[in-house]
Amino acid sequence: MTTPDLPEVITREQALAALEALGLPSGVRTIELHCTEGLTVCLLAEDTEGRMVQVGNGPALITVQIPFA
Repeated sequence: MTTPDLPEVITREQALAALEALGLPSGVRTIELHCTEGLTVCLLAEDTEGRMVQVGNGPALITVQIPFA
């Protein structure tokens, strides 16, 4: 069994292009692609003026599951 060639690194620009292609905002902290269930995305929480919401010493995070159509 052989494994496909995978990149050793990706650039920030490539990651942002992937988020854009998926229609996701740049405030994504983590993204998990599950082959049968869809995406699980963890986002930075923002207030109505676009400022990051803090909880204790760190940012508030929102986890969203996006199923496949």
